[in-house]
Amino acid sequence: MKVRVRCFTGMRPYAPDGGGDFDLAIQAGMRVGQLLDQLGVPADVHPFVAVNGRRAEVDKRLEDGDVVVLFTMMEGG
Repeated sequence: MKVRVRCFTGMRPYAPDGGGDFDLAIQAGMRVGQLLDQLGVPADVHPFVAVNGRRAEVDKRLEDGDVVVLFTMMEGG
């Protein structure tokens, strides 16, 4: 299976090349939390995750061809 991952803001360091968009081969049945583990995202980092344009939790099962968007929440004032 393959998914497309798009990393924004503070999530770019976890992309294989430090860039924004990349395709990633994953195991069938992988969940969002397992994808974050595979990318080396530390447990104390809690990114906003969207799959195919909808917010997703760590237990969301990924499907072949999904587009996963990752970014950190920003604070402003």
